[in-house]
Amino acid sequence: MGKGGDKPMLFMSMFQWEPGKTDEIMELRMKESVPSGIKVVSEWVALETNMVFRLIDTDDPVALLKVSSMWADLGYTEMHPVMNSVDAIKLLK
Repeated sequence: MGKGGDKPMLFMSMFQWEPGKTDEIMELRMKESVPSGIKVVSEWVALETNMVFRLIDTDDPVALLKVSSMWADLGYTEMHPVMNSVDAIKLLK
């Protein structure tokens, strides 16, 4: 495992940028190099807003900090730990 814990965790990253910057953001995204220690499980672009949702799998807090801060000068990022609903229900029983 990596530097941060016993097993990988999932994080939902939500990145929002200013209207009118979509072309610039998408161009930079195509050139982006995701840091070692990060697995992008999937990524979605919201159709009605200037927002990208990215599901990240990692056990490395340093890599998570790098991936969340690399876009800081271009917009606003939120990062939340998440888990599959079925797994969460099992844990709560």
